[in-house]
Amino acid sequence: MGISNLEDAVRFIGLELKDNPGADIVKLIEEASQKFDLNPMQQEFLTNKYILKK
Repeated sequence: MGISNLEDAVRFIGLELKDNPGADIVKLIEEASQKFDLNPMQQEFLTNKYILKK
């Protein structure tokens, strides 16, 4: 677990959004979090990046 997992999750979400721009981002974040075993801080980062656009 670590930065590599977070990078993999960002890559995964990016590819999914490229293939399906209308995808449910919340579900993608949940799926990536489980698939790459992200911790709550990493999940928050993804939420900020994709939902809150921070």
